[in-house]
Amino acid sequence: MKKLLYISLTTAAVFLSSCSKDDFADAYTNPSTVETTTVPKQYAGFMKSNFEDVIPSYWNYFPVLRSTSLTYTQGHGFTNTSGRYVSGAATVYRWDRFYNFLTQYREIEKVMASLPTAAQTENRIYMITSTIYLYDHTQKMIDNFGDIPFSQAGKISSTGGNYDAALAKYDNQTELYTMILDQLKAFSAELNSIVLSPSVELEFKNQDLINKGSLMSWKNYCNSLRLKILNRVSAVPAFTARANTEMAEIIASGIIVDENAENIAFRVYTQDTDLDTSGFHSAMEEGNNSLAPKPMIDHMNTNNDPRRPWLFQKGSRVLGGVLVVAPTYEGLDPSLTSGAQDQLINDGKIAIYNSSVISNNDWLPGTLINAAEVNLILAEYYSRTGNAGSAKTYFEKAIRQSVEYYVRLGDKADDTTWKPTIEPTTAEIDAYIATINFAGATTPADQLKLIAFQKYIHYNMMQADESWAEQRRLKLPALTFREDETSSVRKTPPTRWTYPISESVYNTVNYNAVKANDNLSTKIFWDIK
Repeated sequence: MKKLLYISLTTAAVFLSSCSKDDFADAYTNPSTVETTTVPKQYAGFMKSNFEDVIPSYWNYFPVLRSTSLTYTQGHGFTNTSGRYVSGAATVYRWDRFYNFLTQYREIEKVMASLPTAAQTENRIYMITSTIYLYDHTQKMIDNFGDIPFSQAGKISSTGGNYDAALAKYDNQTELYTMILDQLKAFSAELNSIVLSPSVELEFKNQDLINKGSLMSWKNYCNSLRLKILNRVSAVPAFTARANTEMAEIIASGIIVDENAENIAFRVYTQDTDLDTSGFHSAMEEGNNSLAPKPMIDHMNTNNDPRRPWLFQKGSRVLGGVLVVAPTYEGLDPSLTSGAQDQLINDGKIAIYNSSVISNNDWLPGTLINAAEVNLILAEYYSRTGNAGSAKTYFEKAIRQSVEYYVRLGDKADDTTWKPTIEPTTAEIDAYIATINFAGATTPADQLKLIAFQKYIHYNMMQADESWAEQRRLKLPALTFREDETSSVRKTPPTRWTYPISESVYNTVNYNAVKANDNLSTKIFWDIK
């Protein structure tokens, strides 16, 4: 990968509402003292600025997802410790990284606005694609928090370092979703007609960390993101008609991520930069952070899921200097007491995520949108609109793609200790699909149960944000949780994350407008079941 050319306009791009006024004086850099930058340089810096929220990393997995979304979805096995359903300070890391990311985007806007009209037109591809990428992560923030500062956020540089002028209001989540859908639709049309000059085409290819300058990939990404967002709001009365109409249009266009070769991801191309998964290894190895969840393992055991040995390895422990491997795959039961769970873990009986394919894989990509995910969305769409035959086709296609996806993750694994030596055969995959028997689910409700469980398996620990959003939206799979009797705040998994305390301290006036909803019980607007 070429050395990244990017410039940060702050010594540490700090979000305006997570620090004090004195902090801003230290962090803000006067634009007159910064060397001249360009749109392509700002673009690469913007894309790199949130890589830890995409490429599996320590600072996303260990302090954030491990104790929040992965626990709330049973995407991993967890022990029933006190306070496990309270997000607390864990989400501060995600909040701060997003607003650093948004600040970088504002700098692209600022540099672009300074250009002559002709140059703005020539560089238009940078604004389109950076905004698509921004909206992907903005939607995740809305899904986790609800209302968020957005339209006025990240503009500390544009205000000349004026802290008070840069304080950002909270934008309504429904209105943000509408804006995102409107603009993505416009971008989809614009990408079909845009023409790049030879110089922009070459530079865009060098600075595009996601799709390496492929306009087709950006078209697929944009439309697949639209599908995901439209599907998420499809049950909200104000969006239902739009969701059905636009999803049909997108499907008819065929411009979507439909095959694994088209997957959109932040890929690791070399081990010579910090854009890698090295911190993820540490996160998985600190404590029991890669335990297998019982509902997923039970399903795989019962139905002989061909993904099982690629996603998991049997539990083990060392006795007398000898590694003793458990005879079967066993997931951690969330209904047990923490003491009983600890005993099973210490005895080496609980399976863990496959260390060769997943946790120690130096080349693990940061998933944005993949074919199995899209085809499960299509399966749900067709089931909901009464086309069971097409729903079955896309459901089964998604399973095949999910199997292929996890098998192929192991292709570049450096540590092959636990990597399976034999890939699943077509007959084995067919047998699994036949056992699941989508055709036997004769009602949309029963079909949705099957679709939701496949989402649960496919997302597992790799796409925790999507898994938590879908489980809240669908109320499926119907998972069992042991109540936290020690907590006076939350005894069961929450419905949203709470805002960082810094918001009430430094962005007080704007925070007070949303304060009444800042609790663990408020639902995101699409959570209506």
